[in-house]
Amino acid sequence: MHHQHNGERHLGKSEVAGIAGDEFQYFCPALAKKGFVTLAPDSICFEDRRKNMKGILEDPDPDNEWLQHYNELCYRILGGSSLMKKVIEDSSIAISLLSNHDLAKDLTIGILGHSYGGNTVIFHSPFDERIQLSCSSGAVCSYKTKFEHDTGIEMAEVIPGFTQKYDVEDLLKMINPRKLLILSAESDQYARDAKEIYHEIRSDFDDPNAIVLKHYEGGHPLDQQRFDDIIHWFVQEFENIP
Repeated sequence: MHHQHNGERHLGKSEVAGIAGDEFQYFCPALAKKGFVTLAPDSICFEDRRKNMKGILEDPDPDNEWLQHYNELCYRILGGSSLMKKVIEDSSIAISLLSNHDLAKDLTIGILGHSYGGNTVIFHSPFDERIQLSCSSGAVCSYKTKFEHDTGIEMAEVIPGFTQKYDVEDLLKMINPRKLLILSAESDQYARDAKEIYHEIRSDFDDPNAIVLKHYEGGHPLDQQRFDDIIHWFVQEFENIP
């Protein structure tokens, strides 16, 4: 379970673990009550992976946290790498730890995230066949559409040269034949063309029912309906696994 960004770098794993923050991000306890083994890591520059602060204490100077994140991006690009490479590697390590834990060995792996966490799902799932169920909420939007509407690009999404050959839909196609749930909302700029992407790539899936789009009224933040639908989808899909 990957946490959101929301401009709150003091909140990472603690939010999705149900300890602090938005109750509609409390996925780990909700899934655990349904019998799931859950893992919530901090992404780099969030919560315990900040250099100046630990835990869920806010830095008195928010510029410290922004600058640290910006430096993590710039230093990697200057060295010929990217921040997204680090994010994917960290997510992959989390999957390895989970899949080797006594409680989760030989179990089906799912991955879930909203917004920033949804971006992690988009970029990690295509390349990791250990992940059988993927859910990206509030994050499926093409670079092309973001450029056209002056939508902000999250730092990890800055991958030199990526859009010369690819876009988000190319990544999502690679999740086939595994299962994918996309959530978007009418006024969510970070999922502005999710419906168009869904209809474009659905035919690329061996089983068209393996990819599901749920579209809602409202904006970017999660609400009770979306939260409940995500939990229901995971429960339903896990129950259908032979």
